[in-house]
Amino acid sequence: MPRRHRLTLILAFIATAFSAVPPAQAAEVTDVLDAFDSAFKNPYDFSLRVRFGQDTRSAVIAREVRCIQEDHVGAEACPNGSRTLLSRELKYERTRRSMFIDARVGLHHDVELYATFPIVISDDWGHDFIDNTVNRQNSSIYPPNDRNALVGVPYNSVGRSGFGDMTVGLKWSPYNYYRDTAHPTWVLGFEYTLPTGQPMEATNKGVGLGLHQLRFHTTISRRALRILEPFFTVHAKMRFESADSLFAKTRQPATQVRVTPGNQVGTAFGFEIIPWEDLKKDARVELEFGFSMDYIFRGREYAEIWEALASPNNPCQQNNQCSNTSHTKSDLDPTTQQPATTNGITDVEQYGQFAGWAKLHYQPVKHFQISAMLRYQRDTPHFITFGDYGKDLDGQGGVRQANSATPPKNEYSPVFLPGIDSPGGRLRLQEASTWTFMLSMSGKL
Repeated sequence: MPRRHRLTLILAFIATAFSAVPPAQAAEVTDVLDAFDSAFKNPYDFSLRVRFGQDTRSAVIAREVRCIQEDHVGAEACPNGSRTLLSRELKYERTRRSMFIDARVGLHHDVELYATFPIVISDDWGHDFIDNTVNRQNSSIYPPNDRNALVGVPYNSVGRSGFGDMTVGLKWSPYNYYRDTAHPTWVLGFEYTLPTGQPMEATNKGVGLGLHQLRFHTTISRRALRILEPFFTVHAKMRFESADSLFAKTRQPATQVRVTPGNQVGTAFGFEIIPWEDLKKDARVELEFGFSMDYIFRGREYAEIWEALASPNNPCQQNNQCSNTSHTKSDLDPTTQQPATTNGITDVEQYGQFAGWAKLHYQPVKHFQISAMLRYQRDTPHFITFGDYGKDLDGQGGVRQANSATPPKNEYSPVFLPGIDSPGGRLRLQEASTWTFMLSMSGKL
């Protein structure tokens, strides 16, 4: 065969492989079910998916301490003079196994309604001294005298399981590349997570957060080549406490600055590769790679130390004159005439989350798909006890237990914990990372 003929065949093969001919179905990231679609002879779409996932989280918990020259606190030393430093004392580990049932139904042209039903199979976490250089003799978190303790070490959580907080959502695609190749695929979405799970408390085995959560997201993708589809997402989440949550039980707007977790905004981008596709059978293999960045505003959260703080087995108890877990600046409890003890929820400093993931989707036939995902997330270091003192109600400057009003009013926040919210004693999360592995199977009509 002449050389120019071989070159023509090669160019023809490349043009066929990479031409932007619309495939049978949108990429997974912008797939929206529809119904009553006469153009595609599609009266309705329905999908049911089951996912099994495991999250494995690890972190280091450090505490601000005032270190005296030549002294040792935890694993840290002060050879160059007295100062305040971060003493790395605890290692934290958590493993959560869950099953999710996703039901999706098309309502109209490129309009989808969906719901996710979460079942937590097990959720266990705990902490211990970071290594053999830290022990009760030099720890600021669990020193030899229980009167100065913050939490017990080691600590293992209550074994939690049950039905979690379910989500319902709506997706709409105003433009769809697979209908009109002049436009990219654009998806608008809204989700509402209901507080259906029992809110977590130190004395129960609930797995819910006790929050109403609203999430908005938009994604744009376009098949750039026959085997490649990049995507870009922007999302935001707002959270509000439910009536029976731990957040609501301590609410006192007059002097409490923050009540619920901070809102969240973020973006994600990536691409899908479709190395194999059979348009006649509507079968394909998809590889998805992505990266996300999120910013979580300052707010109150179930931080990594929450259950240990509120546990009835915490060695820090008022009856042994330990006040580190008590709101000593707040008004006394009218029944016990003692300061209220913490329920574990703490104010958390704003922080960032960065994550990357890889997914594999295999659809051997039109109505069945199996998928696998591996994701890694890293949190920026941040304080997990970062409470506000309260509010200056009389405008006289500062926050006082008895201000200039008649009768005097306490300006301190009811959830301020002097033992760990004041500078010099705060807890900081470091090296926090989460691995997520998930398998799923879905059927579609």
